[in-house]
Amino acid sequence: MKKMKAIIVDDELNARENLQYLLNEFCKEVIVVAEASNVDEAVLSIKEHQPDLVFLDVEMPNKNGFMLLEEFSEINFQIIFITAYDLYAVKAFEISALDYLLKPIDIQRLKAAVCKATKSIDSLNETKLKLKTLQENKRKLKKIAIPYKTDYAILDVNDVLCIEADRMYSRLYTNTDRKYIVAKKLSYYEDVLCNKSDFVRLHRSWIVNLNKIKTYSKKEREVILNTKFKIPISKSYKDNFEALFFA
Repeated sequence: MKKMKAIIVDDELNARENLQYLLNEFCKEVIVVAEASNVDEAVLSIKEHQPDLVFLDVEMPNKNGFMLLEEFSEINFQIIFITAYDLYAVKAFEISALDYLLKPIDIQRLKAAVCKATKSIDSLNETKLKLKTLQENKRKLKKIAIPYKTDYAILDVNDVLCIEADRMYSRLYTNTDRKYIVAKKLSYYEDVLCNKSDFVRLHRSWIVNLNKIKTYSKKEREVILNTKFKIPISKSYKDNFEALFFA
């Protein structure tokens, strides 16, 4: 059995530990030589260990998985993306022909992805083309997965009202008065949502869905979403907000 050196890149410790356990139990041809919690760590680990395979989380704070690949002039390792997105993302990955694992990871799906990875290494040009296709499809996604208890709540992106920073956590509020407390910084959701036209960061503590704004007070420098939410706008975000909102 051919052994494959692998690196796991995921900002969540539990996710890294769970994947390593599954690989040890069910994919013994894979040897995990390193783990990384962010892109910068991953770049160093890849250069040091020269892995055959990288399990790469799509969405991470500060730099996402795609930005990791931009650090290499030549990609000579297989990539299996890890995503918490729902079936819309699954379709995007399938169209691009890049392999993926959907959180929470299914054992049979993991085994199939690893088996596929053992067969061949994509050329650099093929990988770049697949990544471009994936990114184009990813922009069209309409749903997002939110960690909830031991599972994931699948939400329509348009149902997200606003997101509030709470130190190392974020509080996500929805149209239906549901609140989710997630162990991710607000910068994570800025990366995920603010590249979409419907979301904007207004304050170091707030991200808002533009479609949910009822009133904008330039004098008070705040937006009103409903009777519960009056969101302040920082000076540093005001110009960007007005450019988006009044464009």
